[in-house]
This record gives sequence, C-alpha cells and structure tokens, in this order.
Amino acid sequence: MKYFLVDINPSLCEAWDEVFDGVPNVQIKNQSIFTLKADALVSPANSMGYMNGGLDFLISKNLGWHVEKRLQEKIRQKHFGELLVGQAEIVETDQENFPYLISAPTMRHPMSILHTPNIYQATKALLILIHHKSFEDGQTIKEKVLSVAIPGLGTGVGQVPAYECARQMRLAWEDILQGHFREEESWKKMNDNFLYFYTGNPKYLKYDIP
Repeated sequence: MKYFLVDINPSLCEAWDEVFDGVPNVQIKNQSIFTLKADALVSPANSMGYMNGGLDFLISKNLGWHVEKRLQEKIRQKHFGELLVGQAEIVETDQENFPYLISAPTMRHPMSILHTPNIYQATKALLILIHHKSFEDGQTIKEKVLSVAIPGLGTGVGQVPAYECARQMRLAWEDILQGHFREEESWKKMNDNFLYFYTGNPKYLKYDIP
C-alpha cells in the first residue's frame, strides 16, 4: 500500500515531512493532487456529501459531478442520510487517474474544526475503510485500492494549522496501522492523547512523534 500526502501548501508538506519522517509507504508531494495518479483520492467532504466548495469543488470539476451524486446516494441509503465524522465511504469515479473516491468527512457542515479531534477521526475512518472493509460484492477494499492520495485535512475552511493536521493524522496512523488499541498499556496512551486534540499543545502527546 502506498500513501501520498499531497498539498500545494509548502508549510503543510514541511509538517508532514517532519511528523511522518521514517514512516514506510508514505510519500510527501508538494504539488496539485490532480497531477498524481492513485487508486483512490480522499475527499474531506462534509457529512452530507456536498462537494461544491474548496477542494471538493475541484474534485467535482476534475472527476465529474456524478461522483457527488453517487456519494450522496450512498449516504442516504447506507448511512441514514449523514456520513458522520469518524466514518468513511468509497464510490467509483469512472476516471482513470483516480478510479475511486473515499469520502472521510472532517466536519458536519463547513465550519472551523480547530482544537477538535476531527482530523484524527477522519484519518482513522479512511484507514479502517481501506484495511478492514469490503465492497458490496464482498471483495476487500485493500485488494483493489493499493495507492491512496490524501490532501490536507481541515487546513482550509477548517482552519487547522499545518502541524496540528499532521500530528492528528500521524496519531491515527499509529493507532490503526500499528494497532495501539490492541494492548491495554498502549490503548491507555491512545486514550490519554485526548488532551492534545483540544489544546493543540504537543506536550500532551503520549507518543514519541515530532
């Protein structure tokens, strides 16, 4: 599995470079996400699946407005009309550059999410979807999605600073892909990280990350 963390903001890419230093299978790209090819593109859309603002508008413009309609139909039929922050969904795009779109909401509606755990929850949701969920036909998602392009989450309308975004994403990476939830001692550290989300102060991080 390859993960591309992609953004045109050099400050965010610098934060990713530091916070994800040495993490395997992660590449940082300071470029337009639409110059890349990957099996899936992550959209930090809102919980209702509206993709008509910010980066989501550009995704709709590049991949087609049918993607928004497919996502909203899934949200209505599978998620009772709302894809909660902490959930993720995948739809086909019919496009070669990004055959799939993964929606991982960082907010219910457009709003500031500063000093919330929303980026962490969104990142956890997309990692759980990729590694532990299946398509409707029963095939696991990780069999078909071998590369993922992830933009900055919550750093636009959400007003989250670069390092806070990067650290929340890295915490989710550790908790899901390194399995910190499995053992009681590491699970306690996972819970104790909560103070970081509401303060943004790295002194409250219980993991050894930048």
